[in-house]
Amino acid sequence: AAPTTPKKREVPENDGYRLTKRTRILKDKLGKFIRLHSEWFRESRWDEFVRRIRKRGDLEVQQNGREDSHPALGLLKTFQRTGVPVVMSTPPWGLKKRTMHVRRGAHQSCKDHLELIRTEMLDFVEQGYWMVLPYSLVRYHPHLPLPPLGVVPQRERRPPLIVDYTFNGVNDDTVKMMPPEAMQFGRTLERVLYAVHHANPHHGPVYVAKTDMADGFYRVPLSTSGIPKLGVILPRFPNEEQLVAFPLVLPMGWVESPPAFCATTETVADLANNLH
Repeated sequence: AAPTTPKKREVPENDGYRLTKRTRILKDKLGKFIRLHSEWFRESRWDEFVRRIRKRGDLEVQQNGREDSHPALGLLKTFQRTGVPVVMSTPPWGLKKRTMHVRRGAHQSCKDHLELIRTEMLDFVEQGYWMVLPYSLVRYHPHLPLPPLGVVPQRERRPPLIVDYTFNGVNDDTVKMMPPEAMQFGRTLERVLYAVHHANPHHGPVYVAKTDMADGFYRVPLSTSGIPKLGVILPRFPNEEQLVAFPLVLPMGWVESPPAFCATTETVADLANNLH
């Protein structure tokens, strides 16, 4: 029998891949970040590469606190040390399946908002929330489902970017590890009135305040190993090769982002309240 040709192995992470003179990256400010981060990607291991880009963040847990002072304090410390884990119930995709999703590209809603997406991604990269790399540089990474990026139209407001993690099954394949009970939906008025009615009158009148945290999800980091599993396919920009964006923090659209964020903020609020 004729000898069979062995299948080409998938090369993990950044093994042997680098930017070349033929790599088409725009020469704007975002393009400068892409070129810089691509060189760092080539020079470093994945975890070192992420630490080099991601900033310190806002989550700071005192290490001298007692673990029994709050039932979720250990979870909060885990988020600070290693980030929110991303665990999938299915094996990594092959190159053929990834290529199919890359060819499909981003959501159709992106076509009319290319300038907005470019501006928003630059802002996210500058703040250390996301990083953007050429697909040709990471296409052999084994954990790249590459869901499409989308834009949600808003009336008289700036349309936000969101990732459709349901389209290619990322949300369905995600192992649910975050506490769903941290999310409190419904009966808000009843709970507020109950808290006001049972407040200690010794502290004086009750004041009610509503706080909106800017970029709330982006305050909580992802685990370095989980970042590639939530990588996003960006729309093709004119005269530029295909790009992939990687969230370094909780992204909008991922099923575990809301409970992880709520667990963080609820725990922080409880710890702050216990100081008084």
